[in-house]
Amino acid sequence: MDRSGVASAAKPLLPKSAKGGKALPQDKGWTSFSEGAAGASLALLVSAAIGTGVLALPYGVSRVGVLPSIGLFAVAGAATYASNTILFDCVSETGHGSYGQLMSDILGKYGAMVLDIFVFVEGLGAVATYLVFIMDYVPQVCQLWGDDYWCTDQMNVAWAATAIIWPLSCLKGLSALRYTSTCSIGTIILTSLVVIFKAPSHFSSKGLSLSHVIAESHWNKSSFQVLSMACFAFMTHTNSPEIALRFSGGAASARKVLSAQTILLWFVYCAIAVCGYMSFLDSTKQDFLTNYDLQDKLIVLCRCLLSTTLVFACPINMFPAVQALFNVLESLRGKQPDAERLYDMHQVRVAVTTLAFALTLGVALKSPHVADLISSISAYFSSPLMFAFPAVMHWKILRRQTMALPLGLLAITAALWLAELSSALF
Repeated sequence: MDRSGVASAAKPLLPKSAKGGKALPQDKGWTSFSEGAAGASLALLVSAAIGTGVLALPYGVSRVGVLPSIGLFAVAGAATYASNTILFDCVSETGHGSYGQLMSDILGKYGAMVLDIFVFVEGLGAVATYLVFIMDYVPQVCQLWGDDYWCTDQMNVAWAATAIIWPLSCLKGLSALRYTSTCSIGTIILTSLVVIFKAPSHFSSKGLSLSHVIAESHWNKSSFQVLSMACFAFMTHTNSPEIALRFSGGAASARKVLSAQTILLWFVYCAIAVCGYMSFLDSTKQDFLTNYDLQDKLIVLCRCLLSTTLVFACPINMFPAVQALFNVLESLRGKQPDAERLYDMHQVRVAVTTLAFALTLGVALKSPHVADLISSISAYFSSPLMFAFPAVMHWKILRRQTMALPLGLLAITAALWLAELSSALF
């Protein structure tokens, strides 16, 4: 999931668009990319999901095996499809085009505050994963010029990244950098293609039987970690309500779009994860790009592009996270009609942003294993947004009495929480 697409939480999470406003163009089908068309909606949903989380999936395959991973990816995709369907139906029912408004519908005046807390923590968690990736890739690139270069040390890289990211994060606005989200998606796609292209030669050098490797499976407690990472890779839910509001087709067409998105992502994730695993088998690292030879020119290119885009993705993700925190602070502050907003006070904004980034940097430095970090973020903060809250919306907004679907979504959330908590304790 590229979390650089997270919308600003200074307002409702996604902008409100009235049902009675400007008419959306009639859906012209899959080949149309006009606003609200099936093709445009599918593209938005897919681009909202694809991100750096995919780089941890090959490690997940190494933990449980090929066939179990494919099954777990399918479970994550099916659950994502079900919850996204609920969100689309809720938007159709209420006309609300933001996750924040839907949260207010189920939790009252505290709904937006709850959402802001989740956006804040998940946003900082995403930045922490970016920093871990940067600290992995930059030293490997610098080793091409020798082991004694200052940037071969991860701590030096962390401070150099901080010198760029922290000042940008403290600014009041940085809209120009939002165009880098497109570069980030392009970089992930390029990296995935390189990995798939290189997999056959890497696997052939192992001298193993393909059928034997595929047949191996290891059902263990790591299955929950793999499921959690897969859910993180599928997440689009904070963007789904706006996409749903602008969608010009009916309910049946929306389900076709969501089905196409789920199947497409499942296929892409399986291809990348399995090919990455086949290249290194049980020696696959949590950030599997670090497995490749330092001199591999295509991989060097991928590391350079990823490092650059992630540096600028950090402040882009810091903005909505910090704005969400200020929304909470304003709610606790109470209404003061003539008072200046806390976020508009330069000294306050810089101080709060500095503390938030310091916390994020600390987490990144203490969490060198990126797959573990992604799993924790997904279990504790993404899964409620993906599954638990939509399950409650199924009852409170749609007023449907069926139990199987919402209880299944709640069960997935609870299982991921308990598995992550058990892993942390034991």
